[in-house]
Amino acid sequence: MQRGHFSMAVGFGEKKVISAGLFSLCLIMTFAVSGLDSRHAFAQSETVQQDVAPTFIVDRYRAKAEAGDAGAQFRLALLYERGAVTGSPDYDQAVIWFDRAAAAGHGAAQFKRALYYQEGIAGQKDLSAAAALYQKAAEQGLGEAQFNLALLLAEGQGVGKNVSGAIRWYEQAAFRGVTPAMRALGLLYMGGVANTPHDRIEAWAWLTLAMENGDTQAAGLLPDVTDGMDKASLEEASRLADAYRQLRLRP
Repeated sequence: MQRGHFSMAVGFGEKKVISAGLFSLCLIMTFAVSGLDSRHAFAQSETVQQDVAPTFIVDRYRAKAEAGDAGAQFRLALLYERGAVTGSPDYDQAVIWFDRAAAAGHGAAQFKRALYYQEGIAGQKDLSAAAALYQKAAEQGLGEAQFNLALLLAEGQGVGKNVSGAIRWYEQAAFRGVTPAMRALGLLYMGGVANTPHDRIEAWAWLTLAMENGDTQAAGLLPDVTDGMDKASLEEASRLADAYRQLRLRP
């Protein structure tokens, strides 16, 4: 296999290091962490408003939102979501404005609305709708959307199971700094899951990058990968991790 080149056709097959059950459990744990982290990522980056926002700010966003400004629609939705309009969260109003922004192609709004569908916020859960919106946001380069889409594809939730497609999105998310995606890739290479080659060097590189970002689960997995690697393999793994650090985009 050529280092750094990802073109893996995957379907769950024989597991060499970790069992299918353990791998699935790790992905479920990763998914849970992602849902918690990514739900707040864009809200915090766009506005840190916690208390009721000044009326002129709400009015300004509303006027621009009603005029069709997708960015203002997204920000107004966040204000409703965070309780900054009336003093308590209004998810129904948030949905209205997330929907408008998402329909206009606003990637962060597509991502937020997908989370609402996935978790059943202000309505019934709809994993098919969540997957479709994650896809749109992922295609715009949102790492969290790429990761959440990969998880749905890997598990066949709301979309046909497509592990090779999941891995492609894991890779893109990892190179955008999404730590759970790095761990997921480390697990794939660690276990040789499906048609993914069992590759300790790749596993070591990805788990190391995840660990450097504070991922304690990745740190716990590294000794199992390192065990049995000779000096030359560790040196190659270290060079590969260095190369990925240069390529990786920051979130």
